[in-house]
Amino acid sequence: MKLRKVDPADDGSHQPTGDDERWQESWVLYWFDPSNMSGGSHHFGLQRPRERADVWDWVTVQGRHAGHFNALTLPIPDQDLSKFEIGRMRIQTLEPLQKYRFSSEYPSTGTKVDIVYEAFTDAISVALDGSGAEVGANHYETFGRASGTVTQGGQTLEVSGWAFQDHSWGIRDWNTVGAHRWICATFSENFYCAAGTFATNAGVRAFGYVFDGEFKEVTRMSFGGRVGDDGFSVEGCDARIWTKPGDAYHITGDCVSSQLSNHHDGWFTSNGFAMFECGGRLGTGVLELAELKQLTPSLQRRLDEANG
Repeated sequence: MKLRKVDPADDGSHQPTGDDERWQESWVLYWFDPSNMSGGSHHFGLQRPRERADVWDWVTVQGRHAGHFNALTLPIPDQDLSKFEIGRMRIQTLEPLQKYRFSSEYPSTGTKVDIVYEAFTDAISVALDGSGAEVGANHYETFGRASGTVTQGGQTLEVSGWAFQDHSWGIRDWNTVGAHRWICATFSENFYCAAGTFATNAGVRAFGYVFDGEFKEVTRMSFGGRVGDDGFSVEGCDARIWTKPGDAYHITGDCVSSQLSNHHDGWFTSNGFAMFECGGRLGTGVLELAELKQLTPSLQRRLDEANG
């Protein structure tokens, strides 16, 4: 497993290096406080060649949905990511790659979020592309903690919990990924993971890592995902994760709240805040799942060649 050292300058904005219109830059923050069942999922993507931006921004307060903003054709703000506003979200870099202040508002429910995220890891850079998937040639992520307040109906709730932040830029084409599963779980500052599978025309590929005192590359994964009767809502997992050193982990998870997000060309996914257990240890994080929506060319060929 190769970890690339991340330049603090990469915390800021990037520009396309070619004319491929699939180039994008995205930023995301997930946080969840299990003590009061409150959390936030905050994402934006800047599609500079297409001159448009997308936002997926939703919160849960005390186990109930408390605001959701989803837009795909916003103008791109003329601002650096170090101090950035888009949709109703505001992001300020307090320390590159490590510390950010985030706030957002949800007028439909009168909810406001104001938190500070601080990483307990260095920036982790691992490759996501490969075996038919083009989802972000440049990428880094951190695990940390988010603390702050959620205000709703004049009442202020203190929140604090494990969190995850990432930043990607480069070619991203979700049509290259027919389906995916992803688990992001934190049990302690010495035990956390980000692992999943991509189903592409080349087949199913596992990716990611487990940090259990040291980084361990994921080589194989059985996600055991549960989807609601609505056909899209992620409900939980019964995951088995094998790593390159030979260690394997059994992680079960149940979502306490989930939401739907979409992109262009009919692509959509469901992610949710989850409670996890692994060998008696409890953790929190995010589950994300997108089901196959149409046959990949390789699957279509399998049917075309089914001639007895």
